[in-house]
Amino acid sequence: MNHNEFIKKYFDQNKFLNENDKQKLLELMKIINYPANKIVLYKGEQTEQVGIIEKGLIRVYDKNNKTIWFFHENNVYGSLEVLMQKRPSSFTYETLEETTIFLFDYNDLENTINEYPNISSLLLMFWQNTAMEIYLNFSALLHLTPEKRYLHLLSQNSKLILRVKSKDLATYLGMHPVSLSRMKKRYFNSNNKK
Repeated sequence: MNHNEFIKKYFDQNKFLNENDKQKLLELMKIINYPANKIVLYKGEQTEQVGIIEKGLIRVYDKNNKTIWFFHENNVYGSLEVLMQKRPSSFTYETLEETTIFLFDYNDLENTINEYPNISSLLLMFWQNTAMEIYLNFSALLHLTPEKRYLHLLSQNSKLILRVKSKDLATYLGMHPVSLSRMKKRYFNSNNKK
């Protein structure tokens, strides 16, 4: 899918955006390509950028190298902490693959909402989706065992498991890499026997 197809698909799924809204968003948008293994936001930095990932994968991790989040295709890229609270990032954001992001300056988006109220609806939708993802991730961490979190991730986004290094996936799921390796073998072998 090329950039224009992605933008059209994105606009089509947000039907409340009219032609003027779409044109304004195109004016504000920058398309940024990052190579794999590129830090896009260091712990302690601030940014005003928010965007949508067209392709690629970003890993978010803490000072102990524990993975806390993954951003992938069609996800909103941004940090509530940095953008809403104007605080430096508590985490580091690094691309795991070549990644293309449609980036916006968050302040520019906020400054357009009086003249373009549908963009306000878009921002609200961004934050609602982000808050729901954070809640579901937090709830799974509290209520599910590491194995059940793995199975849930497998059912929701099985390709992500193949795209992420085992050590990074293990810290995200809250297990040791050896345990994850055994689990992958167990579920892989049982699926192949069927």
